[in-house]
Amino acid sequence: MPRIHLVSNLPGASVLGDHLRGAGLGPTSARSADALLVLIDRPLDGVEQDVLDRARQSVPVLLAGPTLRSLPPDSPLVEALGLLPGRVTPVHELRLIPGPDGGEFTARIGAFRPVDQWVVSDKIADDVQQLLMVRHELADHPVCTWRPSTGLGMFTVGSSDRTLADPAYHRLIGRWLRHALGVLDAPPVRVGLLGTADSAAIHHLAVEATEGLEMAAVCDGGSRPPARGGDRGARRIANPAELVGDTDVGLVIVATPTHTHAEWAMRALEAGKHVVVEEPFCLSTQEADDLISAAAERGLVLAVHADQHDDPGYRALRAAVRSGAVGDVLWLETFQGAFARPAGTWHDDTRVSGGVIYDRGFAHLDWVLDLLTEPVEWVSATTHKRVWHHVSNADHTRVLLHFADGAEAQVTISDLAAVALPRFHVVGSTASIISEVTAEPAGPSARSGRHSERALDAFPGPLNLVTGDGSRTRLAFPPPAPSVFHSELADRLVSGWPMPYLVETARRVVAVMEAATRSAAVGAAPIPPA
Repeated sequence: MPRIHLVSNLPGASVLGDHLRGAGLGPTSARSADALLVLIDRPLDGVEQDVLDRARQSVPVLLAGPTLRSLPPDSPLVEALGLLPGRVTPVHELRLIPGPDGGEFTARIGAFRPVDQWVVSDKIADDVQQLLMVRHELADHPVCTWRPSTGLGMFTVGSSDRTLADPAYHRLIGRWLRHALGVLDAPPVRVGLLGTADSAAIHHLAVEATEGLEMAAVCDGGSRPPARGGDRGARRIANPAELVGDTDVGLVIVATPTHTHAEWAMRALEAGKHVVVEEPFCLSTQEADDLISAAAERGLVLAVHADQHDDPGYRALRAAVRSGAVGDVLWLETFQGAFARPAGTWHDDTRVSGGVIYDRGFAHLDWVLDLLTEPVEWVSATTHKRVWHHVSNADHTRVLLHFADGAEAQVTISDLAAVALPRFHVVGSTASIISEVTAEPAGPSARSGRHSERALDAFPGPLNLVTGDGSRTRLAFPPPAPSVFHSELADRLVSGWPMPYLVETARRVVAVMEAATRSAAVGAAPIPPA
C-alpha cells in the first residue's frame, strides 16, 4: 500500500497519523514517501517551492485542513493548485456530496457530515478534478480537488480536532492518496449468504445497498425472495456445502444458528473464501482461535457482524465517556428485557444458541469491553429459571465483570422484568450518565429471540449527563448509520482499508461469555476469561 509523509503542526493531527499508520499508509520519511500530506495553520516559511519541486518529481502533494488559507496569495502552490481561494466560511455542519470527478473517491462515504470550515474557491482551472463538493447557499463548491498536471491537491476540510479524529475523514484521506497515485479499487466481491431466512434478508438488503459487494448466491432454507426488489441475479442454492464451494463466491456470510457458526466458517475458510460470521461469533475461545488462525494462514478476511456497535445510543455514550465527561469510569451497567414469553425458536434453545449469555449478551458485553479497556480479572454470572419452562434458556441472567483497575460492569438480561430499567448507567469519578426509561412494557408479549429485542432497543431512551451538583445535560444522538459494517467490509476487501472492528475484539467478548457461562454453572464463582 502507498505511504504518506505527514507534515503538520496541528495537535489533532496525531490521531490522524495513528490511523494512517494503522492503515499501512505511514509514517515514513519525506524522502521515501509516495505522497506528502500537509496540514499546517501557519505560513510554510518559504518552503513552498521545495514542496512544489516534490510535486514536479511525481510525488503527489496533498494540502489539507487550514493549509490553503495559510498560504500567501502569491504562493507558487496556489497557482499550481489551479484555483483562486476566496473567503473562509464560519464553522458549520457540512453537507458533502460527490464531485463530477469523484467516482471511486466518494464510494461508501456514507453520511459523513463534519462540523468544520472550508475555503470558497472564486475560480478553478478547467484541468482541476473536483472530487468532493459541499452544498452551500444553493450552489455546489469544491472542497477536495486533484490536479494531475501539477501533482497537487487540496482538501480544505480538516481544521478541527473532531474532524481529524473522525474515521470517515481518515478513509477520505486514504482514498485521496489512492486517487492521486492512480490506485484503483479491486472488482466487487461476490457474496454467498448462508443463514436462516430472517438473518439472510437483513444481510441481503445491506449487500445490495453497498458498492463493492454483489450478491451471488443465497442458501436460507426458504423459497421466498431474499430481499425486496428481486434477487438481482442471486442464485438460490439448497445445499450449504454447494454454496461454500461455489467458485463464483468470494465471500461467505455465515448467519446460521449459533452452534453451527464455527463449522461453516471454517469450511468456507478452507475453501479459500473471505468470511463474515454473525454475532456472537462462536461458542468457545478455542473455536475463535482456530478460525482466526485459519484466516491468517490463508491471508483471508475474517470479520464478525456486530451491528449494535453502531447503535446511536451507544455511540453517544461512547463519545461522552471517551471525551472525559464522567472522569474515570467506576461502574457501567446495561439492561435489556421485558416481561415477555419466549416464542420458542432456536434462539431460546440452549443447545443451539449457547444460552442467553451468548444469544443476547454479545452486544452488551461488546459495549462494555469497548468502553472499559483494562484486562478483565474475573467474571461472575447467575441465571434463574422460574417461569418460562417451555424453553431451555434462562428467564433472568446477570453477568458481573471485574477489571484490573477496579472498575466493574454489569449486564442484566431478563424476560421477567415487568418494570423497565435504564438501558445504560455509567458512574464516573466526576459525573454519571443514565438513560431515561421512556416506556414500560404493557405486560406479557411475544418475543422471538434477540431479533425482537433489537426492535425493543430501536428507540432507546435519551441519555442524560448528570454532574455532582445535579445539573443535567441531554446527550445528542448521532444520526443513524445504516449498513456501516458492510461499507467497512467493502472498504477492506476492495480498497485494503483496515476494518475498525477487529475479529480479535469479538474473541475477547467470546472469552467473557465463556467464563460467564461456566460461572453460572457453578453458583456464580468468579472465573477469569481465557
